[in-house]
This record gives sequence, C-alpha cells and structure tokens, in this order.
Amino acid sequence: LLVSVAGWKAHALSGSGAMAAVVVGTAIAVGTSWPGIVVLGTFFVLSSALSRVRTSDEVTEKGSRRDAGQVLANGGVAALAALPGTVGYELLAFALVAASLAAATADTWATEIGSTSTTPPRMLVSRRQARRGESGGVTARGTLAALAGATLVGTVAAVAGGIRFGTTEGFVIGTVAAFGGIVGAMADSLAGELIQERRYCPVCRQATEATTHRCGTATVQRGGVTGLNNDVVNVLCTLSGALVGGLILVF
Repeated sequence: LLVSVAGWKAHALSGSGAMAAVVVGTAIAVGTSWPGIVVLGTFFVLSSALSRVRTSDEVTEKGSRRDAGQVLANGGVAALAALPGTVGYELLAFALVAASLAAATADTWATEIGSTSTTPPRMLVSRRQARRGESGGVTARGTLAALAGATLVGTVAAVAGGIRFGTTEGFVIGTVAAFGGIVGAMADSLAGELIQERRYCPVCRQATEATTHRCGTATVQRGGVTGLNNDVVNVLCTLSGALVGGLILVF
C-alpha cells in the first residue's frame, strides 16, 4: 500500500493503477515473502524511471502513468504464479514470479530504451521497416535492453533466492528467470506483429493502438485479432515467461 501510494504521488501510477498494484503486490508478498517483493520492486522502480525518457510516437499514445489495465497486464500473471507459495511451494512460486517479471522487465526495457534508437525499427518476422512505437518492431538497442532487463531481474532473483533458499537454488531460479524473460520478450514481439489488433484513424490517416484517436475520432480495425490489444499481448508475454520458467524447472 505504501509503495503504491508513493507511485501514485510520483505520477508513476494512476489512481486505478495504484489500487491494482496493491492487489498484485499483496498476492506476491503472501506467496513468495520478501524475495518476490524485491523482484517486483526492481521491475516497477526501474521501468517507471525509464518510461520518463521514452521518445514519443504516433502509434501507442501511452503516457508514463500506469493504469489498472497496464498494472494487471504486467503483474497479473506474477500474482497468480505466487499462489503455489500459499500451499507450501514457495520456491516454485518464486521462480515463476521471477520469470514472469523478468519477461515484463525485458519487454518494457526494450520498448522504452528501443524508442530512443536512431535506427528505424523492423518487424521481427517480415523484416519490413516499422513505424516508431509499432508493436512487433525491434531495434538492436531495444534487443540489448531486453537482454539487460531480463539478466538484471535474473541476477536480483538469484541473490534473493540464494539468501532465502540456498546458493544452488538461487542460481537455478536466477537462470530460469533470465531465460524466461528473454523468451517472453520475444513472444511479445511475435504476438505484436502477427496477431495484435491494428487500428487506423481515417481522419488523420495514422496507425494507432487506441480505439479513439487523439483527434477524438473513433478508429477502425485494420488487422489482427479483435480485442487483442497491447495489454493482452503483455499478458501473453509474462505468461510465456512463467511457462518457460516452469518447464525448465520440471525438466
């Protein structure tokens, strides 16, 4: 609650975002104790800071304040992944939470830092040149940022897990988190290019992700799956990270 209020006062969270963050943070704290909160804090603080240096674009039309939808899109899977910890499987829960948040971090860092690239982004599959901010577009700078974000969260998870569960367990958790984060970010780019809903403003003749353009005009769908917006793609990103992390632990 205190962290959420601080985020709201710092304009990193909207009112609805702060309330959603309380739910997500509480679930992670109950299921994974302090290590999960440390990883969640790493994602939230650094990603919020980076969002303030993002270069504006004509596609996403997002501000730096996260609303409830964005909070749940990035942290909802982690909150659910913490549930096994409430019935005695804290190590498993922490590994899944860390992998999920590593994916959210990698994706966020790729977006925020990648937006500052002087080289135009390209689609991951088709390799066509994309507009700045267009989902599915990647840059070398953004890719390196994704790797750095996933690695950082993996390192934090390894240290926290090592203190909580033991050195070997911490190393495994950190590796699982980093790898899950990288895979999750790749899944986000693929989904953004191949299935995310694409919209268009007929008045301004601009691509956008908003249902209502900044000019006030209702936009029309130009491709992708109806209703599968950026928030849904972010859920797929974090879910991919958690699933990959779980599979690594199993095998």
